[in-house]
Amino acid sequence: MIRVKAIGYQFRNPLGVDMNRLNGSGDYLFLFFRSPTEVMIDGEYRKITEPSFFLYPKGKAQIYRSIGMDFVNDWMHFEIEPYNQFFERLEIPFETPVVLTDNKVITDMLADLYVECFNVGEQHNYIMDKKASVLFHKFSDMYRITMNGSATTNKHLKELTEIRRKIHNYEFIPDGAEQVAEMLNISTSHCQHIYKEFFGISIHQDMIRGRIEHAAALIQTTDMSISEIAAACGYENLEHFSRQFKKVKGCAPKQYRQH
Repeated sequence: MIRVKAIGYQFRNPLGVDMNRLNGSGDYLFLFFRSPTEVMIDGEYRKITEPSFFLYPKGKAQIYRSIGMDFVNDWMHFEIEPYNQFFERLEIPFETPVVLTDNKVITDMLADLYVECFNVGEQHNYIMDKKASVLFHKFSDMYRITMNGSATTNKHLKELTEIRRKIHNYEFIPDGAEQVAEMLNISTSHCQHIYKEFFGISIHQDMIRGRIEHAAALIQTTDMSISEIAAACGYENLEHFSRQFKKVKGCAPKQYRQH
């Protein structure tokens, strides 16, 4: 279980920071340096000028300082019990500056944890544990992709992540993989391959999911008829819409409205 002890998001120190915890903080510390920083690694200060993640193991010295004033970072102190080689299994390195292709995916998850930290309820600790675990598993996936990918591949990941966000928010639904490939100036087959590799789902299936999730929101928040919602989500055939809706949500649109 991951127990989050304290967390800060976009934490600002206008006077800068000179951290010198020789014995650590008594727990694990996950950082995202938003400002230029010098970090002590193997007895020497190393400059980190690009926004980077950094993970301290429990019991190790935490020595870092800001370069200049107005230091901003995200941070999370936490315990893991039992540890069971958690970070080794995820292949997340300790005391190593990590720049992901899209840092925002992880910082958004930190922001969500930060908000949840102030909530109360019987399930609060369970929710914090699961959200923190998902964060590190996602970090592991993105770190592996970043390390294994070329600069071109990582550039495409950032572009595809933004396209996928728009698909899921129903801001943009492409006509198909061909349109996405054209936006990235790559072949359709290569686009389909890297999309599936990055996200574990095909462009076509993600488009369907985006439409169905939008339809589900309309069912719950409007008085539109099912046929009107189907048409609004790009479906000409109501039966086809209902079949895809049930496949994604586990029940028919009318049943979903009754829940």
